[in-house]
Amino acid sequence: MKKFISGLSALLTAAMLIAPMSAFADTTVIPDPDNMPNPKPPTANTQVEFTVAPAYTVTIPAKVELAEGEQGVYSGSDEISSETVLLEPNQSISVTLTSDSGFKLANEADITVKLGYKAETGSVTVTADNNGAVVATFGTSKVEQIQPITFTTTETPDFAGKYSDTVIFGISVKTAN
Repeated sequence: MKKFISGLSALLTAAMLIAPMSAFADTTVIPDPDNMPNPKPPTANTQVEFTVAPAYTVTIPAKVELAEGEQGVYSGSDEISSETVLLEPNQSISVTLTSDSGFKLANEADITVKLGYKAETGSVTVTADNNGAVVATFGTSKVEQIQPITFTTTETPDFAGKYSDTVIFGISVKTAN
């Protein structure tokens, strides 16, 4: 009995492999009786489509250390970068820079002691006057895009100590008009 079931199973499997498979679309073709003598066969249309979701990776510096330079000015650089940016046509990624303190570094020992600074990227300089300005724009690209950013003090310190501030990078997708 086991041999009979095993043989029947093998026979059915072989029959399924040999049997022609058919595929059907949702379009039905009905020949036009008036065109039957025409050797051209009837035709039908099929819509072919797919959707690609927008995607991107933007990397901002975790921390930028400023080092003393000439004439008591402190400066430090890093970069904002993007990878595998896939957006709709006429769209780009906009990166803004904001400081809640108005671009003032506070002394850790006495937060009332402040020191002004600025951020520069390309032709854009961000200070308290244009807080929230765009510091980088990235378009669709499969290769990495980089925008250097430099933070520099605008005043010389009057007191020793550690100075710091936290900046906020805003990242959004914008559509050109």
